[in-house]
Amino acid sequence: MFQPKLIVTDLDGTVLKNDKTLSSETIHAFTACHNAGIPIAIATARYIKGAQPFAETLHADYQLLTDGTLVYEGTRLIYSDAMELSTTNAILQELIRYDCLSHIAIPTTKGLFRYPEVPIGDNYSFFFPINEPFPYEANKMVVELPKPQIAEAIARTCHCAQFRYHNENRYTFYSKTAGKLGAIRFLADKLSISLDDVLVFGDDINDIDMIAHCGHGVAMGNALERVKNAADEITDSNEQNGVAKVLTRYI
Repeated sequence: MFQPKLIVTDLDGTVLKNDKTLSSETIHAFTACHNAGIPIAIATARYIKGAQPFAETLHADYQLLTDGTLVYEGTRLIYSDAMELSTTNAILQELIRYDCLSHIAIPTTKGLFRYPEVPIGDNYSFFFPINEPFPYEANKMVVELPKPQIAEAIARTCHCAQFRYHNENRYTFYSKTAGKLGAIRFLADKLSISLDDVLVFGDDINDIDMIAHCGHGVAMGNALERVKNAADEITDSNEQNGVAKVLTRYI
């Protein structure tokens, strides 16, 4: 029987219910895994402030954040895969050229930067002026675009990768070497284990690589069909505690 030496889970649409809460069943399952000595990591598109409370509740030893471009051990940064500064500013220039400036979020090792404004109550983000050179390498860039053809054109021009979040008009630009799987490879090397020892859970397009290449990839019942097709197993939905039901087999 497969015995995981590392558990990696996405947050939204996976362990989190639709109202962005954790069920008691999910918390209990992760607590049992933690007590059994199995390392736990969350792998999410979120930045650290939006992920940290869930990491603590789930006893996560590691946080693979901003789609795997940043890795924290607890709250200590141990890995970063960012775009070059020239690429970061080239993307911004393309967004100006296409007049696509309604929403830009840039997570970096120095903080999370936003344009045109920081949402009310968001005290961990910083405004940046669009007409000045951006000073830091972007770990990724999340933007609102009216159609996918613009995202594809920007990625070609700036020599970066891009994808669209499911059912959203927000697109992510990031380094061609980055992603959740790359972060898991880094973590597996750190822990001296193989990818074959890793149990992963996910639901969206940015979870496909880790589900396809880790030892046991589990897709949620609410996952995209492309994610399900890449998985070794399909569990119940996030609303039905699908992750907890799988973890009980390994506790």
